[in-house]
Amino acid sequence: MTRDMLLRLSAAAAILGGGLRVIDAFLNTADSYLQQVAYFVTDVMLIFGLCGIYLSRSNRLGLAGLLGFAISITGILMVRTFGPAGYLVGASVTLLGVVVLGVAGAMLVKVPFPRLAPALWIASMMIGVVGLFPGARSWGVTLAGVLFGLGFIIAGMALWPSPASVD
Repeated sequence: MTRDMLLRLSAAAAILGGGLRVIDAFLNTADSYLQQVAYFVTDVMLIFGLCGIYLSRSNRLGLAGLLGFAISITGILMVRTFGPAGYLVGASVTLLGVVVLGVAGAMLVKVPFPRLAPALWIASMMIGVVGLFPGARSWGVTLAGVLFGLGFIIAGMALWPSPASVD
């Protein structure tokens, strides 16, 4: 399998994972089993998407990009490992990782990348913090999840067109 094919598959995973994350934000009334399956598939797609997002630019992201990538993967695994009780911590760690990958990893500064993806991740983190306050939890968590997913869709779309031109 060529590098371009792997990057395209990763781009598709980021787009699918982001889209599923947007849908997942509204699954709070769905059957528990359906929720768990949807969340698992979403997380797998996000992990594969993160691999392509990071690896396509790894030589220019430096240590901060690597740390952001590692923190993001760790956060997703925390959500899966610790279940509902660990969701808040795991989701926060994941968000911190993508923000570090997007900002400190220089996607906004020196690496060709759509600025909208990291901006959506930053907005997701900010809304997520607001969602911790009473009265804002219902809409805050939902909106944060939607923004997070949209960031992945944008990142995946940027990776899709011509992976060969990405270094």
